Amino acid sequence: MDNCMDFHIHGDNIVECERTFELITAAFGDRIVSINGPRASAVCPEFLLYLQGISGPFARLTFYPGFGRWNEDILGHVRERGGILRETPDSIITRVDAGAEEPLVAIEYCGALPAGNQAWQRSGRAYSFGLAGIPYLYVAELGGYELDAERGRKAPRMPNPAVPFSYLSYSLQRDTAVLPIFVVSPGADEVSRKAHEGEFADAELLTMVRSILLNEDTRPTREAIERKVLSLVKRRAGACRGGRTLAPEQWEALYLHIREGGTLTDYLVERAPLPWSKIAYIEALTDTARRLMQLAAASAVGLTSTALPMCIVPARRRANFAAAVASLYRDLPGDFTRWLTRNGHLAVCWVMGFKPRGDDARPDRGLAPLTRMLIGHGHDLLTVVYGPAPSTTWPLLRDAPAALAKRNGLWEAILSVSDGILVDSATDHVTRHGFIRAHWETEVRRAPARPRLVQPAPLHIGENDVDTVLHMLLARHGAGQVYEGMCNPPGGDWSGISFQSPDRSVELRWLSLPRVTAAGSKRPDHVFELFGVASNPIILAVESKETSSALENRIGPRLRAYVAHLIESPASIERANPSHPWRHSSYRLNPTSFLFASAVAFIGRTEAEIQSVMRKAQADVILAYEFASHGRTCTIRCIPQTKTGILICDFVRRLDLSETGTSIELG
Repeated sequence: MDNCMDFHIHGDNIVECERTFELITAAFGDRIVSINGPRASAVCPEFLLYLQGISGPFARLTFYPGFGRWNEDILGHVRERGGILRETPDSIITRVDAGAEEPLVAIEYCGALPAGNQAWQRSGRAYSFGLAGIPYLYVAELGGYELDAERGRKAPRMPNPAVPFSYLSYSLQRDTAVLPIFVVSPGADEVSRKAHEGEFADAELLTMVRSILLNEDTRPTREAIERKVLSLVKRRAGACRGGRTLAPEQWEALYLHIREGGTLTDYLVERAPLPWSKIAYIEALTDTARRLMQLAAASAVGLTSTALPMCIVPARRRANFAAAVASLYRDLPGDFTRWLTRNGHLAVCWVMGFKPRGDDARPDRGLAPLTRMLIGHGHDLLTVVYGPAPSTTWPLLRDAPAALAKRNGLWEAILSVSDGILVDSATDHVTRHGFIRAHWETEVRRAPARPRLVQPAPLHIGENDVDTVLHMLLARHGAGQVYEGMCNPPGGDWSGISFQSPDRSVELRWLSLPRVTAAGSKRPDHVFELFGVASNPIILAVESKETSSALENRIGPRLRAYVAHLIESPASIERANPSHPWRHSSYRLNPTSFLFASAVAFIGRTEAEIQSVMRKAQADVILAYEFASHGRTCTIRCIPQTKTGILICDFVRRLDLSETGTSIELG
């Protein structure tokens, strides 16, 4: 395999590794002759890709499910290249050359385009990867619908146009592809498909991935994606109430202005000033914080919006604004007031950041990075923090800001992108309100990027590995007779469960699963359908844990009850096969057409552990794992507890597991 390209797929879990692998194989499409794998390791499976016209394998791809579990941290390489936040994407593809890995692209997957404050939750990781010069592709499904508690469709929610535009602005500034890519949602109907046909970039996504892997010029594809993002921005602007954001033609002009070397702040201040005001709906808001918001409303223009928690104080008004702030907060440090009166426009980001009980509002981690992505570097950014943070926060901010950033992701994001911070919180009784970057930034020389090669051997075997082996065992090795309806390892989501009809002619999917389950039921971690094993298809629901002690009492009946109850409702969408588009469905499966079974999977080989699980789980199948050689091999003891369990274990025993590192023992 001298000419074989070597890639690593680092994923949050096995699902993200598989999703990225499927993206790669789709990118090469008909050029793929065959795929050999999974092979070589139970917990780090590898695949060989063979392409037309190339003798021998074209590429070897190895999965690394779970960040931070290996001899080397691939995110350390990102930090050495300039990435400043600990935020992790769903997956990172690296190329291995001369015994070292080079990050090629980070990919994030989102089952729907987030709206409200959720829309900027991922801005921090986009910003960080852009700083490192690593392309970041935010793959978001577009055109779907949310479901209400009765599983009826609600009107789709969409983000403020500033959020997708921030990726365009930042990509142009950094000359790195940090882009949202909109793909067709499985829940899209013909109306939404038609409405967004000029914004879907499914084909461009595949071209971009292929070009990155082959080290080809990505600029034409990137520009095509940018135009589609701009199309969505203009659509969203056209749907907004007049005067609340830029008009569609202004967004177009702003995009061209930045492409030609101009700045967003200059354009907004000089050519599109919007009135701005801030309303805070929290009981803990102080009187001075409310007055500060009023001062800003009198001086600032909206940062593309009249209502988003971001504004710009124009340079000509900055001195008066600074004087008013100093009058409001009489104890401000001198270095802060001097900084506040500097020349130039001042961007202000307003972060509530903390819920009434003091815990983080996670979406706000992305708010300051979103502001920075819009305004770019070279412009002052003041972040105002006004939420009720725990009182222990403020001594740390005053005396040990680096320690605060290390222990809290929200503060890490704020300190990383801000030039100044103004604190006005009901829980703060120790600070003098104002801080500038010199307070928290020390002159630490960044370590030069060193060669890293992650070995396929996790430092600790855990639940990620249990899920990886189970997924490979049934979804990959049993593929001819097994349909995987859901795989939800650590870090996964509950975006839906799929089934095939008993005759396998229709694929059905239930979307937006409720997070609160009915009494006597429990959402499974995995759902499989086994065909040709019994007289009727078997629906197997699995609970996976690292240890036997983590398994709950009577988990088996509760897993079966969840699945049986779910299919009593009509499916959300359906399709004839993966080559067909999804369409809305009212198809109902007949529960009597299936056998329902449950299984528990865990690491443990002692008789005491297994006997304990048998008594408390009441599952049809017990899957007890034993790993060796740092996960390279895994022996699964498959123990049936019912007649259906016997059929399942016999099926698993007959699977061809040669060269996989996994073996099966019965009983």
